[in-house]
Amino acid sequence: MSIERKAISALKWASAAKLVSQIVSWAGTLVVVRLLTPEDYGLMAKVSVVCAIAAAIAEFGLEAAIVRWAELARDDLRKLYGVSLLFGAAITLVVAASAPLFALLFHEPRMTWPVACASLQIVIASVAVVPSALWTRELTFRPLAKIEMVVGIVSIAVTVLLAYLGMGVWSLVIGMLAGAVVRSSALLAFGERVSPLFSVHGIGEQLKFGLTLASGRISYIALVQSDIMIGSAFLSTVQIGRYSVALQLATLPMTKVMGTINQIMLPAVARQQDDMPRARQNLFKSVSLVATIAFPVLWGLSSIAPELVQVLFGPKWLEIVPALMILPLIVPIRMVSNILYTTSLALGNRALELRNTIINFLVLPTGFYIGAHWGLVGLCLAWLVAVPLAYSFTVRAVARFIGVRISGLLAECAAPAAASAIMYGAVAALRLVLDGWPTVVTLVTLIVAGALVYVAVMALISRRHLVTALNFSRTMLTG
Repeated sequence: MSIERKAISALKWASAAKLVSQIVSWAGTLVVVRLLTPEDYGLMAKVSVVCAIAAAIAEFGLEAAIVRWAELARDDLRKLYGVSLLFGAAITLVVAASAPLFALLFHEPRMTWPVACASLQIVIASVAVVPSALWTRELTFRPLAKIEMVVGIVSIAVTVLLAYLGMGVWSLVIGMLAGAVVRSSALLAFGERVSPLFSVHGIGEQLKFGLTLASGRISYIALVQSDIMIGSAFLSTVQIGRYSVALQLATLPMTKVMGTINQIMLPAVARQQDDMPRARQNLFKSVSLVATIAFPVLWGLSSIAPELVQVLFGPKWLEIVPALMILPLIVPIRMVSNILYTTSLALGNRALELRNTIINFLVLPTGFYIGAHWGLVGLCLAWLVAVPLAYSFTVRAVARFIGVRISGLLAECAAPAAASAIMYGAVAALRLVLDGWPTVVTLVTLIVAGALVYVAVMALISRRHLVTALNFSRTMLTG
């Protein structure tokens, strides 16, 4: 089977898993959001900042190192597993012991015990790094997909139950831990297991790769979490909760869909290093497909934010509407750029990855710091300014390394962006006509009308994009 076919098969199973788990997750989340308060979500957002950065440190890029080396001796694999276990246990202990310090740093004494308990997910994940990496390396996503579906269902079921029982933020913490336990247990039960070997002799190259990659990932995660860290100095926990929920909604396609695509692209592109024309062709196809879907979905989400929040979340969440109208606007650009960065990394350019992270680290937090002075809306608007500014320094170098032109990439995005802008205007105009209608009816009408306008405009200005998306859909369905 060709790399493209294996990648499509992997994407098919991974997407199916994400779809099922997300349907269940968001059905449960709608219940949880109504049971919990913005303050609960604000507290969990601060806990997640600490645990996300710590988890990136503990992972040390070892899973990616296993994926990167197709031929890896059994003893070397055991040594990498040993390092993973040691790092996972050590970082878990450090985070748990430092929980009071983090509470002081975030001006939130109530986060001490949630941080200590949530840190357990780090060591739980480290015990299953080998089976996860080996399945990913071979693009064997069917068992991974099944596990992810079960994990999503268990996690949200535990969260809903505890939220119903009045457990507040603990429902989110324990639900997350339950999912981590199920995932690692399933990977160990059904994946390939090895016994750890606590030695670093002979795995220096893998550790160097992991260190370089981990440095970039840690910086990246610290970067994307910097909005919460900086915002916590200016916004209350309640405001942070509103912001985090809006951001979660706005970035859902990127965190879920792009996480899957990047996970598959890394090994797939790495295998095409000796056939760059083929790799570039697949890159353009990926950009075209993501742009065709991301722009209408995310800009459409922005356009219907007032009705969506009122129908799904209820009156106590109406103050997130401005944030939900702003944040999705920049996400399609981030999704397309992530494809470029993943391709560059898969081709082995670790130095460029680190350079780009440093540039982003200088620009984005500065934007968040300035924007946070103007409250919740200012923090959201910072994304619209800081992200394009940062990408103006980084995307050109990545494109040059891969051997593609910026103009060609922009051409793949131009038609979907233009059609989505027209769709946005049509939705805004139709809302005036529907003034006074029941909110649910208005929401459904706006969604249907927006979708029809987008497809109609795309059929006029770039039928090629629609054909590509339809062909991909058929391939996903028929395999």
